[in-house]
Formats: sequence, C-alpha cells, structure tokens
Amino acid sequence: MTVFYTASWFGKKKYQKEFDLVRKTIEEFGVKLISTEGGNYQEVLDETTREKLKNEPKLLHYEAIRQGIHLAEAVIIETSHEDFQLGHEASLAIAEKKPVLCLSVNEDLGKRIYNDYFFGAKYTKSTVKKVIQDFLAKARQLSLSKRFNLFLYPHQVEYLQAVAKREGVNMSEYIRKLISLDRRGRSAIMAKKYV
Repeated sequence: MTVFYTASWFGKKKYQKEFDLVRKTIEEFGVKLISTEGGNYQEVLDETTREKLKNEPKLLHYEAIRQGIHLAEAVIIETSHEDFQLGHEASLAIAEKKPVLCLSVNEDLGKRIYNDYFFGAKYTKSTVKKVIQDFLAKARQLSLSKRFNLFLYPHQVEYLQAVAKREGVNMSEYIRKLISLDRRGRSAIMAKKYV
C-alpha cells in the first residue's frame, strides 16, 4: 500500500516531535511512504515537470504534493497545527476517493467533518499506532467494493437518473450517498437514545 503523509510547515516549531512520531509509526507498517516530512515527496515528479517548475519552488512543492496524493492509496495528515493548505490537500484526496486520516493531538476532526473517505482522530504517543493501524485496515476495505444487483421499477430508474444528474453524480454514487446519509442519521439517533 502506498501512503502519502504530510503536516503543516508552519507547525514545525511547535509540533515537529509529533510529526516525526506519526511518520515513524506509519513506516513501522511497511507501507511505501511518500512524505513531505520524509523528504522524498518530490521524487514522484517527472523530469519535465521538475524542469518546468525549477524557478517556482512553491508551485514545484504543490505539484509534488498533488502527484503524491494522486499516486497514494491512502493519505494521512497531521493537523495539530491547522492550516488552509492541509485542508485543501485533504479535499484533493477526497475528490479522488482516497481515504484520508487527519490526526491531531488537539481534537478529532472526524466529529465535525462527515465524508465516507474522511477519518479523524485525536491521538497520543500511546494510541497513535492503533489509530494508524485501524485506519490502514479501513483504507484497504474501502478499496474492496462489493457488487450486488438491484431491480427497480422503470419510474424508480427515471427518478434516480434525474436526481443523480441534478447532483452531478452517477446513479450508483447517488445510492451510496443516500446510504451514507441514512447511516449517519441513524448513528446520531442511536447516540442520543443511549445518552
């Protein structure tokens, strides 16, 4: 499995110890790691792109991150120092349907961002390994879609085609979206029921 890992450049002064802990923990799982923190992230760029952007270091950096996310099967972002660019990078990965784990020592972003490909966790030195292990297992599961047949009446198919078109997705994606919304709603109801 290929994993892309990044963290905030602006947070290095305060959180470098945490950034290193996460990187080293990911490496323990034997994945292929592309990382801004590991320094190998620009290796994903071809020579033409490097030459074209050699006088634009910020664009070179951005393109390497974009390509790293594209090549990865999962993305892990250390977000203890919140940063607009990290949010953008998470969005790039989610748009490509890549599972994204946002780790923070401050809060679990998964409690305020809902998306099938987004996972958040608050971690400590003693919990980070289990959090990453669980995420990598979920990421592998997401890559194994299951297929089933569904018979619908013609009027149901017409409706599904129209609403999917209006939403800008295909019919399968729209059905998955409905299931996700239903699951989230039921989770909230169950949580309130047992509180």
